[in-house]
Amino acid sequence: MTAPEEEAGSVKSLLASLAALPEEKRRRLIETASADELAEVYYKWGDWARPSQLPPPGDWRIWLLLAGRGFGKTRAGAEYVRSRIKAGARRIALVGPTAEDTRDVMVEGDSGILAISPPDEGPRYVPSKGRVVWPNGAIAALYSADEPRRLRGPQHDIAWCDELAAWRYPEPGTC
Repeated sequence: MTAPEEEAGSVKSLLASLAALPEEKRRRLIETASADELAEVYYKWGDWARPSQLPPPGDWRIWLLLAGRGFGKTRAGAEYVRSRIKAGARRIALVGPTAEDTRDVMVEGDSGILAISPPDEGPRYVPSKGRVVWPNGAIAALYSADEPRRLRGPQHDIAWCDELAAWRYPEPGTC
């Protein structure tokens, strides 16, 4: 990259520079960027996410994202899990409306955990065990809201419960 790189060097200034460029120049700059440069921007979620896609400040127990299609709820959830793992969380519950939703959206989806994780963090999906495993020892267990009783017993540091409105058995206290 040229001009944006020279500015302040941070991803935030790169994004601000890109946004300030006329559309044609912005498109040309993005088309000529290297894969490493694009990856650097892609994996710096906190620098380009909208404030409403980031966890609220303070000490809270439940964060509810109530938004429409295209808001970025899945990316926000996957990024929150990623940030908590980097902060030391080791046992994670991933709960979707069905087992297929948990796998297809939260883990393997375009904005799921595997897609948003930089290669050096290298989580791997272990379908036979219904888990995502990180090199640092963190393990995310996949659950279906169709089987809410499976969540009774295992202890988790955090839980990402997706698409609550689509759950067949929305029992209080499941997540």
